[in-house]
Amino acid sequence: MKQLFGGHRNKVFLTDGKVKIVWKDGFKRQKQIREGVLLENFVAVHTGIKSRMLVDKSEPVEEENGELVTYFYYCEGEIRYPWNLEEISSAANLLSRFHQALPKVGPWRTLRSDLNRQLHLDFARGNVLFQPRSADAIGIIDFETTAIGPVEQELGRTLSFILVDSPPPSSFSLLPFSFASRWNALLTNYGLPYRKEDVVKWTKKYLSGEDFGNLNSVRDVAIQFINASTHQRINALTY
Repeated sequence: MKQLFGGHRNKVFLTDGKVKIVWKDGFKRQKQIREGVLLENFVAVHTGIKSRMLVDKSEPVEEENGELVTYFYYCEGEIRYPWNLEEISSAANLLSRFHQALPKVGPWRTLRSDLNRQLHLDFARGNVLFQPRSADAIGIIDFETTAIGPVEQELGRTLSFILVDSPPPSSFSLLPFSFASRWNALLTNYGLPYRKEDVVKWTKKYLSGEDFGNLNSVRDVAIQFINASTHQRINALTY
């Protein structure tokens, strides 16, 4: 049995072409986890996006040795960190495909139901799979944080990671250029309608509300970049 990357929350093991996920605090989050793994199975079976298919759909989560576990079939693909500009652009196209592949949902805290979608809400880092030796984003895994909401929330959440994960240059004074390039790579390649000012708000919300550990210094400069760009003109951030 080989242990795979499972982020900071879960343990993931690979054996005989099957993936076993041991969910941290699983019983406290059982309903959310169950919904997430069923959605991941739907993506794997009914869309052209690579994802993990459940070994037994009738038992999406089960108890094993006092822990909540899920069994998937292994999904081929490479994890990249941090993403370069080509990978960000391809990931943006994949995110558009994901949002389009699932049915639209009804209004959620707003009347703008045309922009409300099923969101992944952790579309970053190790949850996006790339074609080996290519910048092509081909798959999405780990749906445990999914929710219904506006696409701007998804974009803001993703941007918070993309900005913090900017490869730091030798001088912090050069970071704004890196931020702008990475911001543009995502938003100019995302194919569905969105409101720029709302993306800015969600990005700042996620940057300000989360602890990025040893990358907090980059996070702080990213917030300064957004504030400065917003004061100039929101449109300058995206095109």
